[in-house]
Amino acid sequence: MISIWLTPAKEDSAYLQEIVNELASEYQAPVFSPHCTLYSPTDLEAHELDKILEKAGEKFGSLYVTMDKLDHTTNIWKTVFIELEKSLELSNLQHSLVSLIPDPKPYEFLPHISLIYKKMTAEQQEQIIRNLAVRNSYKIDRITAMKTGPDVKHWEKIAEVRFHA
Repeated sequence: MISIWLTPAKEDSAYLQEIVNELASEYQAPVFSPHCTLYSPTDLEAHELDKILEKAGEKFGSLYVTMDKLDHTTNIWKTVFIELEKSLELSNLQHSLVSLIPDPKPYEFLPHISLIYKKMTAEQQEQIIRNLAVRNSYKIDRITAMKTGPDVKHWEKIAEVRFHA
């Protein structure tokens, strides 16, 4: 299964990675790269993904995403996360990407950056949120295709394109 991500710029990625690493260490959870999923899943081949990412990257420049709030759910992929404001720019980028995918499956775009993947109690999740101070805004400068699946350790980057515009 392939997921298409927005990836933060180097400095913001390092900042978020530190939070992910600390939470993973504290709660024995997997480490993963910070991202905002634009679309998932797809089973396109690497050469098709390259073309789609390239086309999507041509139309857009780097953008800033803004935090709406810190939140948590019972879904392991949204254990504790930064919910992002669904700006017009972010929505346009997501629609533009999906329009390039042949025969896309329905996907509900709820922009967020996960900070930990782990089954936890609501109390543990709320405690993490209470103790976490995060930046309000993040620069996004890349679009990445990742091979994903239930085991985070086996995730791997398939393709990546920097925004051009």
